[in-house]
Amino acid sequence: MESILVDRGLQPSSESPDLEIVHTCSVTGQAAAKSRNAIRRAKRNGKHVFVTGCFTGTDPEVAKELGDTVITQAGKTPMLERFAHEVDGWLQRPHQKEQPVSTSLPIATLPTTPGEHIRAELRIQDGCDAHCTFCIIPKIRTTLRSKTVEDTVAEATRLVALGHKEIIFTGIFIGAYGHETALRRKQKTSKGSGGEHLANLLDAVAQIDGLERLRISSMEPGDVTPVLLDAMVANKNIVPHLHLPLQSGSNAVLQKMNRQYNVDQYLEMIAMVNERLTVDGLPPAITTDIICGFPTETDEDFAQTVGIAKQVKYLHMHVFPYSVRTGTAAARWNQLPSEVVRDRVQQLLSLDEELSLAYRTQLVGRSVQVMLEQSDPDTHLFRGRCEHYAEITLKTNAKQGELLHATVTEVTNDSTLAMQELTILTS
Repeated sequence: MESILVDRGLQPSSESPDLEIVHTCSVTGQAAAKSRNAIRRAKRNGKHVFVTGCFTGTDPEVAKELGDTVITQAGKTPMLERFAHEVDGWLQRPHQKEQPVSTSLPIATLPTTPGEHIRAELRIQDGCDAHCTFCIIPKIRTTLRSKTVEDTVAEATRLVALGHKEIIFTGIFIGAYGHETALRRKQKTSKGSGGEHLANLLDAVAQIDGLERLRISSMEPGDVTPVLLDAMVANKNIVPHLHLPLQSGSNAVLQKMNRQYNVDQYLEMIAMVNERLTVDGLPPAITTDIICGFPTETDEDFAQTVGIAKQVKYLHMHVFPYSVRTGTAAARWNQLPSEVVRDRVQQLLSLDEELSLAYRTQLVGRSVQVMLEQSDPDTHLFRGRCEHYAEITLKTNAKQGELLHATVTEVTNDSTLAMQELTILTS
């Protein structure tokens, strides 16, 4: 969206902008409330406010009431194309005639200006029809869509040319890439199934000159297949890190959530990942999402979740208290007391520190590759992610965006410290 605006002669501004865009989220009730507040804050500034994102689908009337221009996710015309059309209309209004106007829009809308971060997110898929009972997305983005391999490679190539060294594939249900449904029982069993679509995309993007790292943001456990792992092993710039949501370690809760796997299947997948991606005794980094306090979750259910987390040995757990989302099946069920939910969250957060420290301790004495992302100019301390996703802190005179070798020297609950080695891999 920023590239479209820049192409039309506008410049980003944090002070008195003429146009503000609120790109909303409504996955949870809290996110929807934050979206409403963000729109109201923008309106108080007296500027024209564009509202985009999920909130326009879950609360369309409120979005129209609060915003000046509302662009929904639904519709046959791609959202960015509709966004560009609305921007052109806004620019041509009388009070904006002095602005340069461009009506051209390429078939594939590609970024034209560098982003602020070394890592760039590339959306390869949208939509979900799996209907987890806690999730509102299938009601607002039921139609599944995937970018073609050609368009994805073109966008990734442009991102690398703009200076992004790492690309992260994102999507609503990435494992459904290339499919018309996220329901595995309905996916075609002919050629192209079993992870081949995504594996082929990984193979294609990994060949782009200058792309140092390729990462998948989140995968459903059933989407990790042998052919996908083959692609990860074959391409050295695909990092040994997978984000694999567990949500619960209880089969009873998973069934109530309408998840497409059980605990045994999840653990079998973890075993396969560890077998294929462990190098020199170091297992791959596995991160996860866990929901605490889902309706019907008993003390025993929660204890099973804790046990599975200890067995998998996650690098990091994203722990969420269950959030009621109006319009979902789970919102109609009896909710657990808030103090019970808070206690379970705190237990998992404490376990997260313990497991993270244990995994990162395995890095001590090892050489890792660090992508420099954030620096403190006073101390010359840089922070960046290594290939195993752990955040590394080290002292260096190198520049942001450089990829360098470092030896991990110490780990604490809060940090992983390293010493730079002599060779800088890229500049």
